[in-house]
Amino acid sequence: MLGVDPRDFLAAVAGGALDLPYLRLKSALILADNHPASFTVSAARKDARLITEAAQGAGMRRDLVAAGAERFRRAEEQGHGQKDAVAAYFASFDG
Repeated sequence: MLGVDPRDFLAAVAGGALDLPYLRLKSALILADNHPASFTVSAARKDARLITEAAQGAGMRRDLVAAGAERFRRAEEQGHGQKDAVAAYFASFDG
């Protein structure tokens, strides 16, 4: 980790363009280590893969979708597959 308290990030974006209800909701879940699944990591991985395959079939590159799919794959591999997609956050770290 970078040694930055996530609450400091939330304080830094407070009142700005990034201070979105979704950010507040999902960051609260991460901070509470509570991941009720409204859309699982595994489902997000599947959808990202399908989007990537469809784009490739149309001759389009979707680099960010492919990167997201890889992040979901790592999170799933770490055992977060049935948690909410916000648990893909944990793929940022080894183990």
